[in-house]
Order: sequence, then structure tokens, then C-alpha cells
Amino acid sequence: MATKESDPSGSGGLSRQNSGVAGPWESDLTAVQHSLKFVKKLEEHYVCPTCKGVVLNPHQTGCGHIFCYRCIQGLLENSPATTPACPLDRGLIKSDEVFQDNCCKREISNLEVYCTNSPNCSHRMTLCRLQEHLQACPFESLRCSNAGCSEIMPRKDLQEHLTISCSCRMEPCHYCKHPYTCYQLEDHERHSCPEVEITCPNKCFQMIRRCMVNIQHDRQFYCLTTNCYFSLCEQGRRAQVQVHEETALNNHILLVLGSNTKLETKMEILQQEVLLRHKELQERSRQVSRLEEVVRPLAQQVSGCDNTLSAVQRSLEDQRDNISSVQLQLEELSSVFAPGVAREELGQIRASLDALRQQVSVTEGLKDHLGELKKTYMCHSRLLSIHTAQLECNEEHFRELESTSYDGKLIWKLRDYRKRKEAEARGQAPCLSSAPFHTGRNGYKMAARAYLNGDGAGRDTHLSLYVVLMRGDFDPLLPWPFRQPVSFSVLDQSGTKNHLTMSFKPDPENTSFHRPGSASATTNAPTNVASGFQCFASHAQLETAKNAIYVRDDTLFVKVKVDTSGLEDL
Repeated sequence: MATKESDPSGSGGLSRQNSGVAGPWESDLTAVQHSLKFVKKLEEHYVCPTCKGVVLNPHQTGCGHIFCYRCIQGLLENSPATTPACPLDRGLIKSDEVFQDNCCKREISNLEVYCTNSPNCSHRMTLCRLQEHLQACPFESLRCSNAGCSEIMPRKDLQEHLTISCSCRMEPCHYCKHPYTCYQLEDHERHSCPEVEITCPNKCFQMIRRCMVNIQHDRQFYCLTTNCYFSLCEQGRRAQVQVHEETALNNHILLVLGSNTKLETKMEILQQEVLLRHKELQERSRQVSRLEEVVRPLAQQVSGCDNTLSAVQRSLEDQRDNISSVQLQLEELSSVFAPGVAREELGQIRASLDALRQQVSVTEGLKDHLGELKKTYMCHSRLLSIHTAQLECNEEHFRELESTSYDGKLIWKLRDYRKRKEAEARGQAPCLSSAPFHTGRNGYKMAARAYLNGDGAGRDTHLSLYVVLMRGDFDPLLPWPFRQPVSFSVLDQSGTKNHLTMSFKPDPENTSFHRPGSASATTNAPTNVASGFQCFASHAQLETAKNAIYVRDDTLFVKVKVDTSGLEDL
């Protein structure tokens, strides 16, 4: 059965100059960093000198010590000194010497830890898999998701609490069927449910639904007592009220006319108020426009004044620095020279100062020239980078053209089978993708994907194979959704042709087989979600086959074939 490819885990974390990106498992473990229980005693160099917990997102300083990224970042930002001191050897820590220690990060991620819910839970796993385990651990403490409930309990008890014992759970009313929380349901049925039957408020001793109480003027509801429409008389028997309504018709018409006159008067007053408010609004709009015209040049003047003030402040700072430098030189000269020093020595010093000034001016000229050369070098470097990127793009395009087939078939050679499988097991390489192939010169464009260590239900036990539709140049001319059957084969290299083959027929309702990037797709990506088999073949079947050889010289051959029957050439 064809299944969708499982989504790869995202990446996120803090980013900063000279630092890497923390993995999602590192960010999630910050709250339990100091309560982790390791199977083996944690080595000292894996302990952060600042927070005394296991190092998360390790960064190494110039003095060779390893810190959590959050700790070294806080040390650099919050230290009162220009360069903070290392808490271990008091050596100076320079921010440009701090770098992410990926080797230490890999070692820490593979340390074995106990579940944080031990001793209730006895599971052991690597540190990078701890959060994955906690997502399903039956002893993980969770808060009730019902609004208004703050109880916390283990995951294994949560479902029973949500459906049976929680007082904040939603239950339908026995009468009106609308949902209410359990603690509101009794009050609702007793005081406000419109479908509950109550005694008639007119004391006629009938049982009526609560919603009928507010519509007693409806003649279809028969009550033994009633009131006049205009409330002119006391409540009485229905027959007496009917006689009153027939005999007092003129009085009732006069009441209606009086009520209409009052309503017309109120309407005129409201219309006049609306006109006045409209005029006030127009006048205020004109005032706002005038104020905007006045404020606009003032804002420009303020902006210009700010720039001028900044320039004056910078010039003033420079002048202060120059004055301080001259004062220091004068103090030094005053301390060195006494009144009896010969004038010839003072002249020699002045000559030396003049020569030094000339050298400084020459040095500044060379510095300006060096700045221009640096700008020219940066410009050429950017152009070279652009040309290099374009060359790499062209080379990749040429390689793709050389390996592309146009008959709907792909023979994919997977080298270094065991090495890549082990890398996937460590989470370093999520999947392998083949070169694109086509069902024809103007046909569908697609590629194969393989998870050597398995994906989804087949993880760590099976080989998973998928095919993914890619955006092609001729998609607007092709029929969609894609309906051609697809077969996968792992080829037997012993010559007996005992190939492992599975096939599926696309589901037209599945968006994986709709046009890539079209309005029917979930995203505007150049490829769709891959579809195929999570459990194509077990590792034991591939690596220890009796009548066939599927892995030889650490190489595996995968064949993908699309049934092109019924496809017409454009």
C-alpha cells in the first residue's frame, strides 16, 4: 500500500556570530538539563563549568574549555569587563575565539540516559532520542486539556480523566443537546435550558417548555389566562380578555397612533444628531489634513537637524580627543625639560616631530590606497563567487542531463550501503535522492528516494522506497492527476533474477499525485510529498538472502519503472 513520506524533523535554535545552531532535542532539554540521569557517570569535560549541567549545544573557548551556548553567550553579554574571564583558569575569553564543538556535540548526543520519569519508567535511550521517547512515555506528566482544568497527571491516566472524571469536560444537555461543562450542566438544566418543561407562569397549571414562556402572545399557545396586548387591564380569564380586545378597538388604535408619533419624533431627533456628527467629522478631517501639511516640513527639518547634530557631536568628540592628546604631550615635555635645557635639543626634538608627521601623512596615504585595493579585491571576490556558483549550477545541470532517462525507467546504483545506513541510524543523513527521470521527452518528471535505515513504521528494520513527482517543463500540457502505475525492484546481483518487486497505483484524490506547485497542492514547492513503501524489504531479507544477492561489494541496485501505457506523446 502506498504511504506518504514522513516529515523530517525541523531544526531551530539560537544563532550568533561564531556559533552554530542548536538541534531541536537540545532546545527541548533545557528545562531538564540538571535532572538528567546518565547510565554511565558523566565525564567531567561534558559538564558545563557555569551551570554545572550537561553541556547543550557545546561551544569551545580559546582556552580549550567547553560551555553551553546559552552560558557562554550570557558570560559574554553580561560581563562588566571588556573581555570576561574563564571561571576555571581565569583566562580571558574572546568572542572571536569561541566556536561550536560539533565533535563534542555528537559524543554528548549518543550518551545513554534513563527516562526522566524513572523509576516509574525503566527505558534507556541516547540523549538525542530522549524527547522522542517523552512524547510517548506513559508516565510523562501532562496537564488536562479541558478549558478551566489545571490538574496534572501521567499520560496513561489522561484519557480516563478527560472522558470520565474531569469536571470541566463537555457533556450534552439531556433536553436541548447543546454541550456544557459538567459543573455548568445542572445549573443550565435547572434555570436556563429552553427545552425543560416548567409550570406556566400564568398559574394555569399547565406544564410548558421554558422557551414558550417568552412567546405567550402567540395565539397557537393556549393558556387558560392571558393579558391584553396593550396591558390596559388586569390579568384575567382568556374569554374576558377576548371580549375586552373586541370592545376597546378604538382605544387600541389611538395607542398605536400615539406610539408612532413618539417614534417619528425620536427619529427626527436622531437624524439631526447624525447630521451634526457628520459635519463635525468632516471638519475634524479637514483639521487633520491641515495639521499633516504643517507637520510634514517640520518633520523634515527635525530629521535634518538630527543629522547636523550627529555630525557636530562627532566633530566635538574628535576635537576633545585631539586636545587630550596635545595636553598629554605638553605634560610629558614639561616633565622632561627643565628651564636650563639647551635650545638646540628642543630644536632637534621639533625636527624629529616634523619628520614623524611626514611619515604619518605618508602612512595615511598608503592606508587610503590599501582601502581602495581592498574594495577592488572584494568586488572581484564577489564576481568570482558569482561565476563559481554559476559554474557549479551548470555542472550539476550537465550531470543531471547525462544521467536522465526518458523511458519511465530508472536504474539507481547505491554505493557504500552499510556506511550510509549507519549514518541514517545516527540521524546524520535523513534520506537519499536519485537523479530525476522522465516518462518521455515531454513527459512527467520524477525522482526516487530511499531510506536505507527505514522511515516511519519501517525505521531500523526495513528499507523504505518512495517516488516523488517534481515540477517539469511540460506540466501544463500533461493530464493531472498522475495515474500511471509505479513499480519498485531491488535487483538480484547473483544472476538468478530473484528480484524483490512491489508496485502501486496512484490514488487520484491524494495531493501527492496532483500537479506540483499548482493550486491543488498544499504548498508551492517544486516537488510533491513522496509516496511509496515504508516497509519495502527487511534488512535481514536484503543482507542475508539465501537464493539471491542484493548487496554485493557494499552496493545495492534499485529499479523504478513507470507504466507508460496509455500516455500519448505531445
